[in-house]
Parts: sequence; C-alpha cells; structure tokens
Amino acid sequence: MKALNSIHCQLVFTVTSLLVLAVSCLPSVAHAQQSWNATVSGQTKDMAKQAVAFLPNEFWIHAGDSITWTFASGDVHTVSFLTTGQAYPFDFTQGCPPVSASGSSFDGSACVSSAPSTIDQIFQVVFPTPGSYEIVCLVHPEMFGIIHVLNSSAILPFDQDDYDEQAEDQRQALLEDLGLHRGHEHSQHSLRGMLSAKVISHTKAVTAGFGDIVATAGGQQALSVVRFFDGNIQIHAGDTVEWTNHDPALGHTITFGTVPADLFDPSCRPSCTVSTDADGALHATITGPSENVHSGAIVALLEDEPGVAQGPVFPPTRFRVTFTNAGTYPYVCAFHDNLGMDGSVIVIP
Repeated sequence: MKALNSIHCQLVFTVTSLLVLAVSCLPSVAHAQQSWNATVSGQTKDMAKQAVAFLPNEFWIHAGDSITWTFASGDVHTVSFLTTGQAYPFDFTQGCPPVSASGSSFDGSACVSSAPSTIDQIFQVVFPTPGSYEIVCLVHPEMFGIIHVLNSSAILPFDQDDYDEQAEDQRQALLEDLGLHRGHEHSQHSLRGMLSAKVISHTKAVTAGFGDIVATAGGQQALSVVRFFDGNIQIHAGDTVEWTNHDPALGHTITFGTVPADLFDPSCRPSCTVSTDADGALHATITGPSENVHSGAIVALLEDEPGVAQGPVFPPTRFRVTFTNAGTYPYVCAFHDNLGMDGSVIVIP
C-alpha cells in the first residue's frame, strides 16, 4: 500500500510540474489594441453656431490603438497629421496629397489626412509608435489638438466614457459660449495615474489663467484673466498637482520660492530636478518649502500658421509637481505676480 501511495504521489507531482511548466511557457498576453471614438466639430440645430474644434481635443492612447473621428457639422473640416518640417498649407486641398484612406497609420514619418469632409462622414487613424502628435484641420488653422501615444505598459488617465463626457462638455461650452475653462471641470476627477507605473492616489488640477480671443474688422482682441483657478488647494503628502494654461494669448509660470533670472527656463533648486513626462509635461518633485521650483513659460498650444514649417509639439503646456512632505508652499506667476496672480498648496500628512 505504501508503495502504491508513493507511486501515486510521484504521478501527481509529475503531472503538476508539467502543468506549471506548460503555463510558464505560454506567450505573454499582449496589450489588446483599442479603437477610440471622437468627434469633429458640432453645430446648433439651425447650423448658425459652429464648434470649430476636435472634440475632445486631447487623447491619451496606447501604441497600436486607433481613433475614429465622426464629422458632426455641415461645415468642411479635415482630420490631418503633418510631419515635422512640413509647412502648414495656404490651400487646404494641397495639404497632404494624396488624400489618405481611412484606417491609415501615422507614425510621424509621412503625413496622413482625410478628404475635406462634412456631417456623418468618418475617418480612422492607427497610431503604431509612441509619441505626441498634433492633429490639425487644414481648413481652420485655429482648430488643432494633441494625441499622446504611450507605451502599452502606461496607465491611461481616461476611458471612452471620460472622453465622451469631455467632448460633450467642450461642445456645449463652445456653442453656448460658456468659456472653455468650465468645460474641463467634469474631467478633473479622472486625472490619475498620469503616465506612471503606479496610480497616483490623488491628483489635483489647477488652471493657470484663462483667456478668449475675439475679432473686429480691424483685427483681433483678447481677454486674459490672470488668476489661478482653484489655486489655493489642500492635498496630502505624495499627491501631485497639475497646472495647465487655458489662455491663448498669455504665458504663465508656476514659481515656488525665489524667482529666477531666466523666466523662460525651468529650474529646480537646490536638490530636485525638472523632468519631462512621456506626454511632454514638465514634472518636478518638491521635498520641502525651502526648495525653489520654477516651471518656465507654460502656454497653450500655439496656433498653426499657413506657410510655416511644423515643429515638434511645443511648448510645454502642463506643469506637474509631486509634494512628498507636509508644509505650506506659496507660489506665483513670475510674469504677473505684480497683478496678484498667486496661489498656495497646503500639504498635510
């Protein structure tokens, strides 16, 4: 009997070992490619008001994913991706010849563009390579956005429901003239785990200035609100705060401590450094109130100019700071501190 039990145990051990070996030899499961949806423009029922925008105008996706844009306006638009060094065209029909087929891939090496399209038409682009790519409309230089393509291991900050909500918020803000800073309020809860290997438990969003451009027959004029919206906030140690600039005319800084001589150069003293995240945002880690941290100029993405060659996505439009220790951290905009543009971050344990 003992001999039989011994044989039985050996058989069980052998079979179990083979199963473990077989499982360990299976190929790792690759990231499942995802197809995302977005909208081009929007309009009121009488077509009198047009949302001249990509909705939403910023995406974070994984390499290999695709985005399908649905045109939602009677006005003509394109979904176009130009290469670095390629001039934004004066004539939209000459922007990216020939017109690309829906489902084309864009990796930055050759331009991809839909035909001039109107309501209910669709256009899909696949993004195989990590990077940040500007999306433009060749009919409207003021209509553009950014697609951040991340490695498959990166944590995405938003899902499709979030993007649908952002698109509707932005569409409503444009068509009802609410001010775009109000269109971003609902999405702030999803700013988590930005491009890091772990989820950031709490990320707070602060708007660094807001503006609006209007036109007269004689030129353009702008309104700028030089204030930090929700600029006085309380967070926990280990949390991250992200500042973005929603002013199309003015640049701002986020400056802790001593204002440096060079207002355009990001710096961090005495011990920390300012690094760049995968989506192009600047990121610093502050360990105490005595450190001097400066973002440099943070501005909204610049409008494309016909005839001007495309450069890489520039300048930085976001500044993130992770606070590791408790304390009170006052900060200013070094360009506009004399106008009362300041705020504070209170960090509790």
